[in-house]
Amino acid sequence: MGLDAPPTPSVSSTFMDAPLGRLVIFLAISLVGMALILTRLPEIASPLEGRTCIQGGWKLGLIVAHTATFVLIPVAMRVFQRSLTALGQPPTAIFASLLGLSFVMVSIASEIGWHVTQCWYYQDQFSMLNFMFYFFLLSAFALWGDGLQTSNSWLDRVLGPYLNLFFAACLVGISFLYLQGNEVADPGYKLPIYITLTLIFAVLTYRAYNLLKTPLVLLFPLFSVGVNLSFVFLLQRYGGDPYADPNVPANAIFHILHDVAGTEAGVAIFTWLVYRQGKLRLEGQLLQK
Repeated sequence: MGLDAPPTPSVSSTFMDAPLGRLVIFLAISLVGMALILTRLPEIASPLEGRTCIQGGWKLGLIVAHTATFVLIPVAMRVFQRSLTALGQPPTAIFASLLGLSFVMVSIASEIGWHVTQCWYYQDQFSMLNFMFYFFLLSAFALWGDGLQTSNSWLDRVLGPYLNLFFAACLVGISFLYLQGNEVADPGYKLPIYITLTLIFAVLTYRAYNLLKTPLVLLFPLFSVGVNLSFVFLLQRYGGDPYADPNVPANAIFHILHDVAGTEAGVAIFTWLVYRQGKLRLEGQLLQK
């Protein structure tokens, strides 16, 4: 009795299992939502006439807080490239992480443009630049997490090939909801963005823990999501209205802390953890020699 030949995997399943294939599918699907927004949403949310602008030292502080990302992210890219190589991650995984980090800078550039159209006075509004900020930020963390996959992870063995597909579908759904929120002027339509962000961070944190083997990775979502959104809530609650009831000090302070003590602190902590683990791995390899 002859042995049966092993089944030949289909082209679609092989493509889905390939890291580069997952990246292509994620970008292709999610960019559908981006195209929808670019063709339908206004570039500027509201006119500057009669609007309170943030000037002087507060404005300088906001500019520094936002542009600091363009120093932090290149450093993080260098650290991730070297440390993930030392930790044995494949080139396609490292590429996914670096692509995700580059998307963070695109996201922040969009955010800066959005704030310039607001005269730096934060107000929760719907606009093309605001959507681009969220779109590239969600994409960044999804791709960043994709680069941390490991073969011994239960999550990645079972759901790995389909998580990017799920997150891409979420981005398309968010695009439609964002348009609807703009039409009815209801910020509540942004809630799915925060839910998706939390899900992406849950996957990213799980993969980071599985790769780095330290509970300190929990500091990353604590700052980048928890502290970040806490200051966003304070901005919306106490930041004032730039037309009817401005509160420049509170708006500027909470806005600066939302970036510096939130997203940037989380990214800096995560970068340090990856650097430390990569350094330990390299030192261990040198000792073995």
